[in-house]
Amino acid sequence: MKKLVLAMLAAAVCLPLSLAGQTAADVKEFSQVLMLEGLPLTLVHLNDRTVAVLFQPPTLYSIRARAHDTTMLYVQGTAVKPVELDSSSFTIDQGGQSITAVPTNIKNFVKGKNKLGAEDRVDGVLTFTKAVDMTKPFTVKHGRDIATFQFTAAQVKSVTSAPAPAAQ
Repeated sequence: MKKLVLAMLAAAVCLPLSLAGQTAADVKEFSQVLMLEGLPLTLVHLNDRTVAVLFQPPTLYSIRARAHDTTMLYVQGTAVKPVELDSSSFTIDQGGQSITAVPTNIKNFVKGKNKLGAEDRVDGVLTFTKAVDMTKPFTVKHGRDIATFQFTAAQVKSVTSAPAPAAQ
């Protein structure tokens, strides 16, 4: 009986740890770093696999719904020196088209210019006016700085909804 209880306790402790590692891997799998001078920003593509890791209900439900209709990126970084960040100058380029973003502030990411001191943290969401084709590479630009996203077929399949079964 003691062995059974110990086995159940070990499973209860280890299962959340393995799930936490899996979700962190999901975020990393859909992330790129945009190296701005004095402010490296991690950009996370928001989709069904990443939203649940980054947000809590009820916010998670609205963000997940919006991420189905458009391209959204979670933005996070910490300034390494005093810097000014213009949150309204992010774009996505794909197939010769440039798509503008609307920033949503979580911390130090208000629309427009944000003056940051060393060690100031930035958190926000960029919502683009159009959805990109995840099967093709796209770049996120801020001035001259660029981060390129290129998802594998397996990554795309893991975040696209399966078609609904046909009615009979």
